[in-house]
Amino acid sequence: MKNLLAILIFVVSATFVQAQSKYIKGKLSHMETPLVNAEISIQNSDIKTKSGLNGAYAISAEIGDIIEYRYQGLETVEIVVEDVTSILNVSLNQKITELDEVVVKQSRRVSRRDLELDYPHNKNLIRTAYGILNKETAPGQMRIIDKANITAVNLCILDLLRNQFAGVNVSGDCIQGGSVSVRGASSINYDSGVVFDVDGQILNTPPIWILPENIERIAVLGSLSLTIKYGFIGSGGVVIINTKAGSYDLTSNEFYDRARLRNNMYNDNAVGNDFSNTGLPTYLSELQESKGLDAAKESYLKNKQMYRNFAPFFIDASGYFLANGDSKFAKQIIENQMFLFEDHPVYAKAIAYNLEAHGEKEMANTLYEQIFILRPNYAQSYRDLAESYRETGNYKKSAAMYARHNYLLDEGFLVKDSIGIAPIIERESENLLALEGDKVMEGAKTINRSAKFTEFNGTRLLFEWNDSEAEFELQFVNPEKQYDTWKHTMEANALRIKDEKMKGYSCEEFLVDGSLPGRWQVNVDYKGNKKLEPTYLKVTSYYNYGTTSQRKEVQVYRLGLRNVNQKLFQLNNSSLISN
Repeated sequence: MKNLLAILIFVVSATFVQAQSKYIKGKLSHMETPLVNAEISIQNSDIKTKSGLNGAYAISAEIGDIIEYRYQGLETVEIVVEDVTSILNVSLNQKITELDEVVVKQSRRVSRRDLELDYPHNKNLIRTAYGILNKETAPGQMRIIDKANITAVNLCILDLLRNQFAGVNVSGDCIQGGSVSVRGASSINYDSGVVFDVDGQILNTPPIWILPENIERIAVLGSLSLTIKYGFIGSGGVVIINTKAGSYDLTSNEFYDRARLRNNMYNDNAVGNDFSNTGLPTYLSELQESKGLDAAKESYLKNKQMYRNFAPFFIDASGYFLANGDSKFAKQIIENQMFLFEDHPVYAKAIAYNLEAHGEKEMANTLYEQIFILRPNYAQSYRDLAESYRETGNYKKSAAMYARHNYLLDEGFLVKDSIGIAPIIERESENLLALEGDKVMEGAKTINRSAKFTEFNGTRLLFEWNDSEAEFELQFVNPEKQYDTWKHTMEANALRIKDEKMKGYSCEEFLVDGSLPGRWQVNVDYKGNKKLEPTYLKVTSYYNYGTTSQRKEVQVYRLGLRNVNQKLFQLNNSSLISN
């Protein structure tokens, strides 16, 4: 084991110190108009160039470099160079300058100014790090207490929550501190601590130093549709505190509203497969229109030579035959074209997704092993291979991969992470030991692990994408037709995408519990991946998570049609319903 770790440490270290120069090319644009004379440079170096007449550019870079794209009046974009980076077609967005007042006539949308003016008088409003929420129109359960109901008997925030919010579990005291968790009628229901949003500042521990008499208003958020903006850190609930000191006057230049308020009632505007399929490439349309597998094979063989160097053709073709019951032919395609996949982790991952979704676990495992060799410094490589070993029944290897990841983190060979993939890895490793502990350690009994990471009353959704450049928006529509959106775009979440590349992960989880009965709809609006290739999105739905009846379903979606809100799947209690 020590020898294996030593070899791995050497490999990981080598990936950081060995510079690999490459040529990056692409086009720059703004609203589909080419940008001429835009500046492209390598951060912290003297390497720079300008875009040409059609927005084209080319620049030399090394893996790990950060490329900056600048153009006057537009937002600067930073992109981390990865092992597979070769083409980057980048769109720059307009710089947003906040206006003092915008008046839109005959609009039902409430302006930011109107909400600020109404805040002192409307006890249903609360200021958050992402804008003002209105209890009357919020897409989920929300409880607010105004200063008039905050009594002097409360010594700190822990007492206030303990005494005045039912369903909120509080431990500790106002001297040593403590912890808070939200359970019960919420869309996130597991034993995990809340985060605190204090005048827009996010804190992980209770702010016991705030005197209750200095609190203007306090709210508790528990539902997914309300906490989704906070990402995974808010998955255990959010306590929002507006202090008197943090209540800015509307005319103050210090106040900055970081969210755009919108009417969030879903009007069923997402398109289904019938429309989405209109954007498919010709070869895939022909496959789908084939009358029988023999006709589909003829179509594949006809197009094979034309697309011989285009990996997505073989990914889509093998995926088609897997989905239509001819796994033998699908695996033959993959084996014959392995030279396109084995040294390209993005393509290999897409193939592995399709194989995994259709029960071909051993072949998927081979690809995950290859990806691990190619990317030993990516946290995702450890997680994917550990879960793949688990799927193939190699529980000891699975546990060893998780242990190896933790060891390299502790030794500083991998970048530590607290809000990205690390909580996902911790949850899944705990779940492995809780359910398969007797198989990991011979003679041992199944281990009781923390409910924080192993069990909750609902469905766990894990989204993974093969291409780290992929930009998209996930829309979650609850049974009451209210929605919220998680944005994975450079415009809305550039720091998150940069963090993913620096630490090596491309996934996000959402915990949806059964307290809000009915059917959920999940949609996607795909924005592209800076090149003319599709992105493959894997969605794993875990039911009865952490119990002996735990099960999962894997679906893979090909994202190619851009800037259209498309239906992905529906979630009804414990059943995944594909469109």
